[in-house]
Amino acid sequence: MKVVPIIAKELKEYMFKPGSISWGLVFPIVFSLAFIVRFGDIDHLAPGLVSISALFATTSFVASSLIFERRLKTFERLLLAPISYGEIILAKVLVGALFGLMVSAITLTLVRYFMVYSVWNWPLTLLGILLANLAFSALGVYISLVVENPINVMTWLNVIRLPMMFTSGAIASLTLFPKWFMAIGLITPMTYSVDALRYSLLGYYDVIAPLYSLPLLLFMTLLFMLLSVRSLRRMY
Repeated sequence: MKVVPIIAKELKEYMFKPGSISWGLVFPIVFSLAFIVRFGDIDHLAPGLVSISALFATTSFVASSLIFERRLKTFERLLLAPISYGEIILAKVLVGALFGLMVSAITLTLVRYFMVYSVWNWPLTLLGILLANLAFSALGVYISLVVENPINVMTWLNVIRLPMMFTSGAIASLTLFPKWFMAIGLITPMTYSVDALRYSLLGYYDVIAPLYSLPLLLFMTLLFMLLSVRSLRRMY
C-alpha cells in the first residue's frame, strides 16, 4: 500500500518530537497516575483515563507532524508524490492511531492493575480503543489542517481537548449534570469513547449504548477524514 512508507516515515521522524512526548505520552500517563495515587480503586475512572490517553496521544502526534511539515514547507513534497489526498489523510490518521494505541495500552495496563473487577469484555474493549484512537486521530488531523497558522494548532487543540475531558463523562458521569450539559457532550467523539469503554470494561453504560457508540466513533472517523481531504484541497 502507498500509505505504508508514509506511516514508517512519520513514526521514525515524529515519535520523539517534543509535542508527541510531552502532550502525547507524558501528560496522559502522569494524569492517569495522579488519579491512581489519589483514589486507588479506579474502576469507575478507568474508561475515562484510557479515553483521555487516546485523545491526547493521537492528536498530539498528528499535530506535531503536520505543524513541522507545514512550517518547513515539506508537506508540498508529499503532495507531489503519486498519491491521492485521501491516501495522505488515511496515512496520517493511521499513524496517529498507532501511536495512540501504544499510549492507550500503557494506560490500560496501569489502570487494570488497580481495578477491583475483571474486564467485562476484552474483545469489545480492544475494538472500542481502536475506534476511539481512529476517531481522535482523524479529529487531530482535521484541526491541524483547518487552523490557518500552524503555530496555533496546539493552542486550538487544547481549547477543544481540555473541555472534552469534562463534557464527555470521563471524570464524572454525565448523568450528574443538567440535560443541556449532556447535550454538549453528545457532539464530541470522546463521549462515545468513554461510554463504549465503560460498557466493555465494566458491563454498564451511562448515556449511550455500545450499539450506537461504536458505529458513531467509526462515523466520526470517516467524517473528519472527509473534512480533512476537503481542507487539504482548499490549501493546495
